[in-house]
Amino acid sequence: MTANRIEGLLKQSAVRGRVLTSPAQLAGYDADGLGYKTFRPDAVVIPADADEMIRVLQSAKSLGVPICIRGAGTSLSGGPVAAQGGVIVHTSGLRSVRKIHAEGFWCEVECGVTLNQLDEALKPHGVFYPPDPSSGPVCTLGGNVAMNAGGAHCFRYGVTSNYVLGVEVILLDGSVHRFGGPAGGRGTWREDWKRFMVGSEGTLGAFTRFWLRVLPRPDKVWTFRATYPDLITAEQAIHALVAHSSFPVAIELMDPRCVAMVENSPMAVGLPKDNFMLLTEIDGPPELVDARVEAVAGILRSAGSQDVVFSDDEEQRKKLWKARKAAGGLMGQLSADFVVQDAVIPKRALAELLQLVYDEADAAGIRAVNVFHAGDGNLHPNFLFDSRKPGELEKVELIGKRLMQRVVDVGGTLSGEHGIGNDKTAYMPLVFGSEMTRLQLAVPAVFNPRHQLNPLKVFADRRFTGLEIGPPHANGNGHHSVTTNGKVPTGSRCFVPFLDPIDGVVCLSAQATATQIQTQAAPHQLRFPLLLDANATLQEQVESTGFAPASSRFGPLCDNIVGMNWKLPNGNVVRIGERVVKTTTGYDMFRFLLSSGRRFGEPVDYVLRLRPDCGVTSVYELAGSVDAVSRAVPLLLKNCWMHWFDAIDFLADPPRLRIALNCPAAELPVVEEYLSTFGNSQGLTLCSERNLPLPMDGCPDFAFKTSPESVVKLAREIAADGIHCVALCYNGVLHGYVPECGDKLDRIRMLIRERSNELEAVGGDWHSRHLSDTQPSDLEALWIKTLEQESNIT
Repeated sequence: MTANRIEGLLKQSAVRGRVLTSPAQLAGYDADGLGYKTFRPDAVVIPADADEMIRVLQSAKSLGVPICIRGAGTSLSGGPVAAQGGVIVHTSGLRSVRKIHAEGFWCEVECGVTLNQLDEALKPHGVFYPPDPSSGPVCTLGGNVAMNAGGAHCFRYGVTSNYVLGVEVILLDGSVHRFGGPAGGRGTWREDWKRFMVGSEGTLGAFTRFWLRVLPRPDKVWTFRATYPDLITAEQAIHALVAHSSFPVAIELMDPRCVAMVENSPMAVGLPKDNFMLLTEIDGPPELVDARVEAVAGILRSAGSQDVVFSDDEEQRKKLWKARKAAGGLMGQLSADFVVQDAVIPKRALAELLQLVYDEADAAGIRAVNVFHAGDGNLHPNFLFDSRKPGELEKVELIGKRLMQRVVDVGGTLSGEHGIGNDKTAYMPLVFGSEMTRLQLAVPAVFNPRHQLNPLKVFADRRFTGLEIGPPHANGNGHHSVTTNGKVPTGSRCFVPFLDPIDGVVCLSAQATATQIQTQAAPHQLRFPLLLDANATLQEQVESTGFAPASSRFGPLCDNIVGMNWKLPNGNVVRIGERVVKTTTGYDMFRFLLSSGRRFGEPVDYVLRLRPDCGVTSVYELAGSVDAVSRAVPLLLKNCWMHWFDAIDFLADPPRLRIALNCPAAELPVVEEYLSTFGNSQGLTLCSERNLPLPMDGCPDFAFKTSPESVVKLAREIAADGIHCVALCYNGVLHGYVPECGDKLDRIRMLIRERSNELEAVGGDWHSRHLSDTQPSDLEALWIKTLEQESNIT
């Protein structure tokens, strides 16, 4: 298609928007943050609003060229670039923060909203959105969701996928679909399709808006900076911080080369040039976090630091962060080009991988510096070079290849927060064998079968070949061609049983019980708090609901099970997910399958993320009239104390709030003083029991997912019919337990009929272990059929 024809079609679609076609205008869209890889688009369209973006996607067939969706273009993996030419759709016109529901802990925002814009909008409501990539002033939420962005504070708070409740997506045919919503469930769909959308790198559809989960803003923050003479002592500090009851929100490390780079620049802050620099941060209620300051400083000193500085003053904290924040910008100023990698490794391999980076870079004459998220093993080695010099780019690519091979060998993954883009597609066969590659490529086969959206990203085989008549498959047999170069036969990367006490992960059978899990975890002062039933298998618990009482603090089960061996319907067992707790490598098949019951196979083994056992587990109850207890729920949730309670549950009969936590015995008086004061202010009576296990109510007969502001009212209404209800207040989850009687199933069916519409309206859902899930619509049935056929799993 001619440039004039493309421009004409785009102007018909974006009447109030802009269409850019001049070389000077297009030059700004040649690359993303990766910089040295440039691809000139044929045109750029900037829709004025969602309606114009819909019309642009509706014209995709007429355009007949690749289409790439782009936010601010700050990604670091070659994602939002026109690798095959075509049209870039720039989403900067969709910049509205549509709604903030502080009591429900969610907001609705358009895809072009920047991270800092959202943070400013949330501040007056006392809540915040935790993911914080360093490009926050300019990066858009659309790009964050597409790449599953993280940031320095994701060590405790998690990455983007932990906060996306719902997405609205325009597919290539111009149809608009909402997956999830404020309640964070499946909505009207049988399967949880939003799981594929998060981290899909613009290859499945164009996002218009999101529903995002938010948290109470912490009242106080302490920042610590320490220097270490060698990696051994720095590692000791990292491991001790990871296991400490203060649960730092960030643990960052700069190597001596990076420190020297900062100190030799105008951004110098007075650090010893030959030392590692560690930054960590704790937050929470003042009375709790202030009591932890000396303990954290003691950890840093005990590991070998003679230079520990800390402050709770905002200006002083900014100074402590100055060197870390300056590092990225300096690399761009000091080098013509630089590449930053994004691998995640088990922390036990940290010294080995850093040494590999140094050895390979020094041997090639390439400057390498390291600054990274040490708490979760997310390496960011930076290679500084000049692509204009013959051979330098090839040297950097060879270092990257050797590094990624070793990352996979030690149990790591290719990306933790930057995505794959076109920068790491060559390494994907290291992670995915032939069968898993088929499973992965089945996802775009559902939504973007000819790869017109963002081709040549994530997988190198994803090439747009035009809209000619005939099947889109390269080998003509109904399945995508798979290039594995003889690497990784099916099943060879399956997990074997292990326990890693440093990373706090364990692989065990899906048939394991609570006792078996605790037997493995307890000797290492670790625990798995997300359990519902002392006797049921883990698989039975996962299949009965996606949540447990401790989800209030640690999130749903899909955020605490990080990998699994999965038996496909054809009998083959494949590895799904990772053994590290952070990954954005390929489509999120793991979360999709975990919530699918046994419709696409079943789990054989799970990899669980364990948590430090901080000493004493206690359960408290705040009891009173049902109205008084109900009024107390939002008041308790909006306080940042809620971050430290494992569970905050509403029980209707008798009415009470059940609060559980795990903390050092020395902190219990502080906790109990807060709860006593809070209870008195609400006219509630406090009862406490120390040294109790976390509450286990058993596998529920049904689970309703709604929004947090609605769940207490829902629990009260259903409990009035004689059904025992436990409302997980922050998560908006209701667990129902129907008395054993002859009409038990009929009562569950009636409840579901009565409530399903209101649940689906807010993007929620229902599930019962006694009943089959809802039947898919004709459209969804077609998607499911395509997924099954393309993956060849049946």
